[in-house]
Amino acid sequence: MEALRSFTHWVYGVPMLMLVVWSGVRLTIACRCIQLRRFADILRVPFTRDKNSATGQLTPFQAMSMAIGGSVGVANISGVSTAIVTGGAGALFWMLVSAFLGMVIKMAEVTLACFYRHRDPSGKLWGGPTYYIQRFLGQELGKKYWKIPALLFGGGIFVSFFINVQNYSVAEAIGTTFDLPYMLPSVVLGIVTCIMVSGGLKKLGTLCSYLVPFMCLFYIGCTLVVLCKCRDNIIPSLRLIVSNAFSLRPAVGGVAGSCMAVSLRTGFARALYSNEAGWGTSPMVHAAAECSHPVRQGMLGAFEVFADTALVCTATGMLVICTGAYESGLMGAELTLSALQTCLGEPARIAVALSVFLFGLTSALGWYAYYLTLMHHGLGETKTRRLLPLFNLLMPAMGVALTYAAVRFDLKPDKIWVIADFSAIFPTAINLIMLLMMCPQFSHLVKDWESKRSE
Repeated sequence: MEALRSFTHWVYGVPMLMLVVWSGVRLTIACRCIQLRRFADILRVPFTRDKNSATGQLTPFQAMSMAIGGSVGVANISGVSTAIVTGGAGALFWMLVSAFLGMVIKMAEVTLACFYRHRDPSGKLWGGPTYYIQRFLGQELGKKYWKIPALLFGGGIFVSFFINVQNYSVAEAIGTTFDLPYMLPSVVLGIVTCIMVSGGLKKLGTLCSYLVPFMCLFYIGCTLVVLCKCRDNIIPSLRLIVSNAFSLRPAVGGVAGSCMAVSLRTGFARALYSNEAGWGTSPMVHAAAECSHPVRQGMLGAFEVFADTALVCTATGMLVICTGAYESGLMGAELTLSALQTCLGEPARIAVALSVFLFGLTSALGWYAYYLTLMHHGLGETKTRRLLPLFNLLMPAMGVALTYAAVRFDLKPDKIWVIADFSAIFPTAINLIMLLMMCPQFSHLVKDWESKRSE
């Protein structure tokens, strides 16, 4: 485990940081800082109807809700609090910096996924990194080795199939709140997930379009109530976040390390796992949506990062810092729930613990859609259909298995998240390199969309 931790921390140091930052900066320059220029449009697009949209498996809002459901989940509750304990309060600052770059990165990958998507014989739309790797690298550039990066990307994503962090974090939240064995909520979540995925992609999109907005608003509402009660600590907390973000010395006390390097690395790693910008996951859902122009759907991807990191992650970070709970020695979902309980009492902890169950469920549903897309591209529709009943059972079962292993071998949340971070390395690196190669195409699509809007 220590070797894995050392390797993961090294990758999320200079190598991944340089790749993420350069990708974000390059794409920002190419589209003339569209995440700021068109910020009002980014906030408006989710709530306006897309006229003249093409036929797809999902509506744009359903696609965005499913993608947010896949990203806004236990990482926002368990992962953020763990990041602040292990990386210091400054990790929250670097998460927001990462989100600014992540908005344009997510916009680019969603836009390109919609542009290069494929319609199968039955009329269904499929797309994502493996599809644009094949069409851009294989067909447009004529590179016969396109299957290598596509296979590495798909294999990297499927690592999370075996390391299902969502199930463990839900089990932790429910188990510590109701004093239950972790395996009980783990099995319940597995069973509910198995039932939900049997309905197909369209039904999952409809379900997420109802669940996700409610979950986000409820959770943010609870944290706002806490911040109102702790309003005298808001300004000191903001000062702590900024000072820790640029501190050259490790902190003392309950924080394991908050020098600038540790905060920066932890913040970027947690933001990446939370909003999944550059990871190449949510484009696989967005590509199945009805949309009149790829860039319009890309703006939903940018909104996704804003909602995930700027709103939900910030809410969690401010919650555990303003209440002082991050110095309690707790970690993971238990830390976040403890902070809520301190200010709002046991009922609030219970309510949010139950919402964590929904967060974990929507995350599982979103990831199910990602796996399904990769299987469809790699195996074809016929083989995927044959394997689907077995796959629908195996996916929830793997989450239960990880929770059992964590309980059996007493794995702490920080160790679980090291494994989760490791699973994101290879697909993210491959996807970001592809986005850099396709940057001119993205810039052309943005100019095309803006020219049509001005007509």
